[in-house]
Amino acid sequence: MKFRNKQEVREFVWKKIEKFARFPPPFGRIPNFIGAEKACEKLRELEPYKKAKVVFSAPDSPLRRAREIVLEDGKTLLAVKPKMTGFLVIEKGKAGTIKEMMRYGKDVKLDELDLKVDIFLQGCVAIDRKGNRIGKGSGFGDKEYWLLKEKGLLYDDCLYVVVAHPIQIFEDLNYLMDEHDVRADVILTPNEIIWTESGKKKLKHTL
Repeated sequence: MKFRNKQEVREFVWKKIEKFARFPPPFGRIPNFIGAEKACEKLRELEPYKKAKVVFSAPDSPLRRAREIVLEDGKTLLAVKPKMTGFLVIEKGKAGTIKEMMRYGKDVKLDELDLKVDIFLQGCVAIDRKGNRIGKGSGFGDKEYWLLKEKGLLYDDCLYVVVAHPIQIFEDLNYLMDEHDVRADVILTPNEIIWTESGKKKLKHTL
């Protein structure tokens, strides 16, 4: 199936995922879905995650369990506030919901941070098996990545991990991608871990 543009992909996914969606409704958002927690739990199966000390997470609803896991495992969480209004470092407490992130997180300026991110975690509206990700259209996901990279806060082999429902996964969306779009390395679904080509290279390098 060929799409004319990214928005057409989004509309397709939002309609298809509705019966698997959880609050809030999926339209116009990174969809929260039944099984998201199970997908997030697969984070613990990744070798690079086991060695990781710092994990970055977007504030997306389907990543809630992943943020909890990071803190449960004694790692540092670097989180971004909704609409990129600021960044938080969370080392103890809770960070599942945005309210918890704001309560337990410490506001930080990226220029003053003395850390590097091992795992970069995002949700998606759609993604293909090559790692081409489509967000909700705000561009925040790519902006967050490039900003952290520009500030020297990402390790060269930082693993880009995306949590997704099988309905959100396509074979090839490469023809819709722009130059600034970043490819993901790993896709976590409730039942599967998918390594993209770039992810396999990084895994080989780190083992």
